[in-house]
Amino acid sequence: MNFDFIKNLLNQLEQNDLLRKPFTIDSVSDTSIRIEKKVKILFCSNNYLNLAQDKRLIEAAKTAMENFGFGSAASRLISGSLEPHIELEKRLADLFQKESALVFPSGYMANLAVLQSIPQKGDLILLDKIDHASIIDAAKGSDAQFRTYHRTQFDKIEKFLASSDFNRKFIVTESVFSMDGDFADLKKLVELKKKYNAYLIVDEAHAFGCFGETGAGLAEELGILNEIDIVVATLSKSAGCSGGFVVSDKCVIDFLVNKARPFIYTTAPLPANSAAAVCALEIIKNANDKRKRLKENSDYLRAKLKALNFDTAESASQIVPVIIGDNKRTLEISKSLFDKGFFVVAIRPPTVAPGTSRLRISLQSEHTKEQIDSLCDCLKSFSTQGA
Repeated sequence: MNFDFIKNLLNQLEQNDLLRKPFTIDSVSDTSIRIEKKVKILFCSNNYLNLAQDKRLIEAAKTAMENFGFGSAASRLISGSLEPHIELEKRLADLFQKESALVFPSGYMANLAVLQSIPQKGDLILLDKIDHASIIDAAKGSDAQFRTYHRTQFDKIEKFLASSDFNRKFIVTESVFSMDGDFADLKKLVELKKKYNAYLIVDEAHAFGCFGETGAGLAEELGILNEIDIVVATLSKSAGCSGGFVVSDKCVIDFLVNKARPFIYTTAPLPANSAAAVCALEIIKNANDKRKRLKENSDYLRAKLKALNFDTAESASQIVPVIIGDNKRTLEISKSLFDKGFFVVAIRPPTVAPGTSRLRISLQSEHTKEQIDSLCDCLKSFSTQGA
């Protein structure tokens, strides 16, 4: 079979500076990594609390493999529900102060499960325009209709919520937006959901572990966790593991178990991963020192970048974009940083809107001020060139 049409599409991507290829890392993921045996300071990882390489998680995973083997060998509703899965779900429900929880192999699958099962035909899903792709894809495949809004357009949200054209309304947002690093106005969304008797679903993927007294996320930090109807998050960022989860009322979780195709028709997560995640939760609950260092690093970097006249959008978290605009220019800066010992990937469309290509810098709690200073020193020349 001839795949020339695929080759042509790849050529188009390359001509538009949009072709992407993964790098191969040959070391543990930490603040520094090795690529082709050369050390690079890593500034684009979601390992926010540096737990991916934590020896306690590794030991927990080893013990689970000794007790339960490596693979789960079946879907959860056949013979794949193992003790580490149940223990993890119990701990997640407790942490988020909800009745029940359900784990998935990925955060993407968790969002698909919720939005393609809970909202029904005749319902409305309201999405922030820059919600994660998993949320948008899930809404597109839902039986419900969906509309989008910009996070500042509360009048538009109210117009949809006040409409009598729909049975039920679901507001869906990230708490910390993955590409801009800013916050959704969760307090305002709670106010609106109460006013119009709507449901509020919050994806805390980039806030879980990083915010809140016990690391439950931005809603906990704002004191409104009990007002969020369904929380979705991942174990693959601050927790240093893999997978996603949903926490909510027991009836919601029971419904997902019976109706969510991403749960029913897939092999259960690895028991070792769930055991490591249980260990990570215990660390996260008591990791206020790590959260403090992460915030200090984020504030420090933002201040230095602003002093260099870089556009960091409205970032207020450990995700700090340096918006360049042009695809080719962004790639050039990323390549230059790489050659000088820094790994910061160029983010381009379709991940972000055309004309907003950027370096997406992600801080970790264990980054040092010296590492941040060296990165900013290397970026200075691009600032003077009008980046």
